[in-house]
Amino acid sequence: MSSRSQKYSSDSEFFIKNKSVIVFLFILPAFFILLVFFDCYVLPNSKATDKITNYFVTRAGGKNGSTPQKIAYHYSTEKGFTFSTGINYIEEDNIEIEYSLLFKSVTKVKSKYNNYSDLLSNGVNIHGIQFYLCCIFLFSTAISLKIILSNKFFSENTFYNMICFNGLILFLCFYMAILF
Repeated sequence: MSSRSQKYSSDSEFFIKNKSVIVFLFILPAFFILLVFFDCYVLPNSKATDKITNYFVTRAGGKNGSTPQKIAYHYSTEKGFTFSTGINYIEEDNIEIEYSLLFKSVTKVKSKYNNYSDLLSNGVNIHGIQFYLCCIFLFSTAISLKIILSNKFFSENTFYNMICFNGLILFLCFYMAILF
């Protein structure tokens, strides 16, 4: 057998030899998501007075003769900020925005008369789905790392289930970040 074509005698030997790479691949996205949470919830926010320049509506449904329902409003501002709200429309153009320091994600929106912060659904805001997907990913990654780093034997199926589930949730997190 040549030295270039390494064959492992068992799959568990493959896991043992590549454990540090696998742990790194679990920790890297978890660290990034924790950094986003740290940016939004721990670091101080900056404020800016801004003006909504345009918006568009996301609709869903409309099959079999029914009218599509409004799902969310996506707004853009003069200073380049973007944010989304649920089914509630912001009627005023002049707003005050609070945004995070590192990633410039909008955390609060207020107008002269109303506070729209509870309606935000963008980023890792607690009212959006991305917040919950990121929490699920962090929880699942912690469990997966505990299993991998323990000295107990786990099956190949367990390993692939951890990889596939965490990969799916991570894909959904990034998809929601692009979508909203």
